[in-house]
Amino acid sequence: MGRTNQQGKRWISPLIGVLLISAIAVAIPLSTENMTISSKLKRLSILTNYNLNRIITFQDNPNLPVLCNQTNQFRIVHIGDSHIQAGFFTDEVRQLLTNYVNDSIISEGYAFPYNLAGTNSPREYTFASTGNWKFSKVLGSTEPIGAGLSGMVMETTDSVASINISLKNKKFGDRCFNQLTIFYTTTEKGYTPTVNSVSAEIASQSPNHITFKLDSSVNEASISFHKIPKSSSALSISGIEAINNSSNVIYNSAGLNGADVKSYLLASELPNQLKTIDPQLVIISLGTNDAYHPLFEKSIFSNLLDSLINEIKASVPDATVLLTIPGDHLVSRATANPKLIDVKNAILTIAEKNHCCVWDFHSLMGGEGSIRTWNKMELTAPDLLHLNPKGYQLQGELLFDAITCDEFMPKN
Repeated sequence: MGRTNQQGKRWISPLIGVLLISAIAVAIPLSTENMTISSKLKRLSILTNYNLNRIITFQDNPNLPVLCNQTNQFRIVHIGDSHIQAGFFTDEVRQLLTNYVNDSIISEGYAFPYNLAGTNSPREYTFASTGNWKFSKVLGSTEPIGAGLSGMVMETTDSVASINISLKNKKFGDRCFNQLTIFYTTTEKGYTPTVNSVSAEIASQSPNHITFKLDSSVNEASISFHKIPKSSSALSISGIEAINNSSNVIYNSAGLNGADVKSYLLASELPNQLKTIDPQLVIISLGTNDAYHPLFEKSIFSNLLDSLINEIKASVPDATVLLTIPGDHLVSRATANPKLIDVKNAILTIAEKNHCCVWDFHSLMGGEGSIRTWNKMELTAPDLLHLNPKGYQLQGELLFDAITCDEFMPKN
């Protein structure tokens, strides 16, 4: 379960080491509840012996593991709910992969102006804008909207508008980009995008995106949009990909608070964004909000997940799809959610049907009720539904270990 270095040796990261040492150091329990907690801690302490942190694969030749000596650029797309939107979990994986493949610069990948939409944003970047923008999201929508990986879209009809992306280098690692892809649509080709303050040329373009190659690497750029005179067009932007095109690994991630599987079926630009990015690995981290819904039905969840996987595979047929099983949580901070087991079983069944891979974070945490253990070890948020930054960092280390491990879990 430990990280792999360039020579292929496995070692336990400092944070995982603290977790395991804490598990072993727990005092003898004095009650049934404490006995349960002690049992969970003991299970955590022997994860490396049972090799639980491996990918379950129902695919004969998955695009895994990620290799430290990648000969071709390896591109990943990771979508999900609030656990992903926060960015703590996925950026830990991004940073670890960057070091693992010897990239000198971290490629941020996909970004969306969450902060302009009035919701929480990953800490590694921020956006500013000019013009009047309206934000929409798939959550609560009854019809598809022009959203992509983030499940959100921003729209304007102004004659001139702009957005500015800025990466926060000093605190979160050296990040810069020399390639920008703007995922946008406009009726009647009514808007022309331009990169300001740095020389750039168009590398590719379609009705759904435009990619600029920059003459130099920067950590900030502004993109302006000018409407054709007398045009009545509207402009929709569903995200930006900011990468260093010399990077060996590109880890694109985005999530939406409250999203369930159905939400992403309403993101009409998701297929186009996937085709443009062309990832070798697509990771889907959904199911928590499905299980939390009072009207949850396993059969409906299964059908929706099946549809989403089929849509993804139709867009990027050569990509491996990796489904992650949601972590344990409590309902209203009181009781374990029994529907999680239904979600877990459904994910495994649909993964086998569609020849996908699975990462079982639920079992890795310790199974039902294990969120209490993580809470006592100060790895969760107060709601006992989300993790805290330290907990998401640990989750990121575990996923990194799993996707770089060259051994897979048995299917049965």
